[in-house]
Amino acid sequence: METGKIINRISNRLQRCSRSIQNAVGIGQAQANVLKFILVESPLRAIYQKDIEKEFGLRPPTVTEMLNVLEKKEYIKRVPDENDGRRKKIMFTDKAVAIKDVLRNQVETSEQVLLQNITPEEHQQFMKIAQKMLANLEHYRY
Repeated sequence: METGKIINRISNRLQRCSRSIQNAVGIGQAQANVLKFILVESPLRAIYQKDIEKEFGLRPPTVTEMLNVLEKKEYIKRVPDENDGRRKKIMFTDKAVAIKDVLRNQVETSEQVLLQNITPEEHQQFMKIAQKMLANLEHYRY
């Protein structure tokens, strides 16, 4: 089986597993991933749209649309940076904190299912190979 094809199949199954939780909170898989990123990273550092674009390999209009959805649903707010008012920090709201555990549990459950019958060594090797594949794609010129 082609590598990309199996990766897509894994991704599709993961999305299917998390669909009920996303429906409950009213956001899609992509927005849920971005929200998880914001919830985890923003306590450590200021998060800007460029950070999300880089983390997920997405184009600016796509990220703008996702952030608009999350802001409309009151999971995030954009606040002017204290050093540069043109830049907007992305911060989570109390409403996002309320669903943080639900999102984290979804991730942990998916991880447990993915790693059933996988040895720690196999997991480590897979992660190493997957990182190389990702780096290859990031350096590829489309």
